[in-house]
Amino acid sequence: MKPLRLLAAMLVLVGLGVAVWYTEKHPPQPKSDTKTETAKVLTLKDDEFKKIRITKTAGETVALERADDGKWRLTEPRSYKADESGVSSMVSSLASLSADRVVAEKNTDWGTFGLDPGKLVVQIALQDGKEKKLTLGDDVPAGSGVYARLEGDDRLFTIGSYIKSSFDKSPQDLRDKRILPFDSEKTTRVTVKTKERELEFGKAGTTWQIVKPRPMRAENYAVDDLVRSVREASFESVLEEADKPTGKYSFASPYATFEAVDAAGAHTLTIGVETKEKKKEKGKEKEKAEKETTYYAKSTDAPGIFKIASSVAEGLGKKLDDLRNKKLFDFAWSDPQKIEVRDGDFRMTIEKKGDKWQRADAGGKELANDKVQALIDNLRNMSSKAFTADDASAQLKYGLSKPVAEAKVTSDDGKRVERVLLAAGPESKYYAARENEPATYEIEKSAYEEFQKVLNALK
Repeated sequence: MKPLRLLAAMLVLVGLGVAVWYTEKHPPQPKSDTKTETAKVLTLKDDEFKKIRITKTAGETVALERADDGKWRLTEPRSYKADESGVSSMVSSLASLSADRVVAEKNTDWGTFGLDPGKLVVQIALQDGKEKKLTLGDDVPAGSGVYARLEGDDRLFTIGSYIKSSFDKSPQDLRDKRILPFDSEKTTRVTVKTKERELEFGKAGTTWQIVKPRPMRAENYAVDDLVRSVREASFESVLEEADKPTGKYSFASPYATFEAVDAAGAHTLTIGVETKEKKKEKGKEKEKAEKETTYYAKSTDAPGIFKIASSVAEGLGKKLDDLRNKKLFDFAWSDPQKIEVRDGDFRMTIEKKGDKWQRADAGGKELANDKVQALIDNLRNMSSKAFTADDASAQLKYGLSKPVAEAKVTSDDGKRVERVLLAAGPESKYYAARENEPATYEIEKSAYEEFQKVLNALK
């Protein structure tokens, strides 16, 4: 045989080999009964789902079950609380599943498309005892879909790869990553312990109160933010899955402990810390060895040891003063009904009659609403720049036994009455105290001067 003919024959053989290989990897689609329009595969309601089991040919099985209260929980490979939003998204995708394309109405050759036994199987158990089984196979050639079948349905169809990704989840994808998912709305007590101090907060209605180290007013927003930061905190990674961790993680002397008590009981987060020197880069000498700090935690609500963000741990180290109420009056945005003020020897009593303000001490003289509002705003915004003392006996030192001015506000239809004393103390500083409370507050001199200004406008 001539060399050119031999070369041509070899090229033909290679071409046939490539064609056979491509056909095996990318089987032709059945021609009979072929349709291109989308079609419904499943039509269910979200609340019909009871169990979901996802099995991968090469990988682990993930099982979920819905409890009587409607909450989902992982049951395989371990028992965990489930991420409700993640499972809800999966359920919604399954409940209204549609095919991108129906390849064949009556198919018999499932193995060619990777559907016998399948690459991923989703089994659904419904509340009424019925079951559904969805099998996903090979990827569609030159497309962004995957072959699929529904047990009991002869159709071979395709669904989008993005739909497949909503089912193709690992346990870590579907578990609740919050480390202490307590009910912040029903929390009545919170305790934060560090090596330096212990703080305790009690809640009545929507108002927080500092209980320890001693009773004092709390800043609601600050305490709510502290509570929220722990409740919404997620772990960065799982360091150990064991219910009883090894001695590597010593919690005997923790960095911090947080406990919240809600309607279900106490929920505790214990935080540890590990500090190591960072490895020096080759060829670089550093004056100071840098430290690398890792925070880890264990929770009464989830088994295992977790790595957590530094912001979660360090947020529990807030100073007491950062969590105290700095406002001198608590009436906030409530409308006062009565205001009694004194500045030196001048006194004034203002009462609201209907929508008008009157001077009760001057025969009911009507006052301009905007001028009274300026006084209310001044009292509402008056706050401390520092907490000077928390001992009632110390108030004498700051001139509060002989106050230069005072204000008494009645609000909430007479249910709340607050009286604040103002004094000129040492070093031209001004101080304040709430009646029957031991704390001494330092206020800005400008706050007292503004009080005098708005009061003079009403004379």
